[in-house]
Amino acid sequence: CSTAERKWVSMAVDLIWRDLETKWEITRSEEPSNATINLLKSTIWGSRSTKYRILDLERKLARLRNPSFFVLSEDGRELCVFVLDKCVKRVSGADCGAYHFVMASTVADRQNQGLAGRLIEHVREFCVATVGRPGLGFAYVEETTEFSLRLSEQIGHSMDSDIPLTIFTRVFPRSQPKVGRMQQSEAAAVQAQLEQMYQDHQLSDFATSFNPEDCLVYRENGEILAAAQIELLHWSMVSMPGGLGAFLLNVLPHVPGLRRILDLKNLNIIRFSNLFFADASGKELFQLLEASLHYHGSNVGLIMLDARSPVLRRITEYGSMGLLSRSVNGSAKLRIDVIGMNDAMIADLSEKPLLVSAADVF
Repeated sequence: CSTAERKWVSMAVDLIWRDLETKWEITRSEEPSNATINLLKSTIWGSRSTKYRILDLERKLARLRNPSFFVLSEDGRELCVFVLDKCVKRVSGADCGAYHFVMASTVADRQNQGLAGRLIEHVREFCVATVGRPGLGFAYVEETTEFSLRLSEQIGHSMDSDIPLTIFTRVFPRSQPKVGRMQQSEAAAVQAQLEQMYQDHQLSDFATSFNPEDCLVYRENGEILAAAQIELLHWSMVSMPGGLGAFLLNVLPHVPGLRRILDLKNLNIIRFSNLFFADASGKELFQLLEASLHYHGSNVGLIMLDARSPVLRRITEYGSMGLLSRSVNGSAKLRIDVIGMNDAMIADLSEKPLLVSAADVF
């Protein structure tokens, strides 16, 4: 058998629940089975208007910090899977244990039968018992995705925040001689700048999410004026909203030469996070973002910041975000449930902008 199969055979699988009459059982493991991977790879993600497949699913799962794969099976067949990632977040200056509810999927022929609802009951019990006090669970839920919204309601949440999916695009992104990779000797200073820039944001985790090896910076006279941490997302778009979306998806591939510029069936998206820029105008940041697209051979970038974040306002007010920003749009809800938090911590989570971590997996 393959290496992946041998790894699956030897890894520990915990039985969480079993029903002898229905032959249902729920298990938890720290690594996915082949069936779990295949189910997630075949899933179409997104909302009613913007839908996509994840083409680099294995690489995405490998980024999880401390994963749990909960699976509901029937007579040995995997029907539904829920993926969680345990982490630590800062709330009111204190470290809190947290579970990120990353993704869930049900096999096509058994959807709308309540399987995910049954599974989530046991997942929530596990999280409450193991997250620690104070602790929290959180999920990013696209606002028009009915399946995810129903699951989120069943899990329960104390508060939520709007996270616009801010798209930055350039058809022909240009290079910039002042942009290059971050050096390890620069990392401590940039992390300190990030801590300062996002000091009013809750859910920060720079100590674990900031990775200088994934960062590009804008330098001038040896000084870093802007920085961005980069993650490559590999999607295949299935549907897009509006007339422009329909044109890009259905007409563009048939126009000679243009598919090489923007192939929505094989789309590399740069997710920008841990954004720092010294200039209040954001000029250097925009040059860094464009050069980053050029550096990685992409046309599309994604920024996820709380709608209340002054950093997001500075970015979006500076200049044009590009053509696709008017087509591939939308927002997510960051939904949070808390355990064992005092009133001051809850107030900070409710009233202050929340930080979308570079380590949170989408």
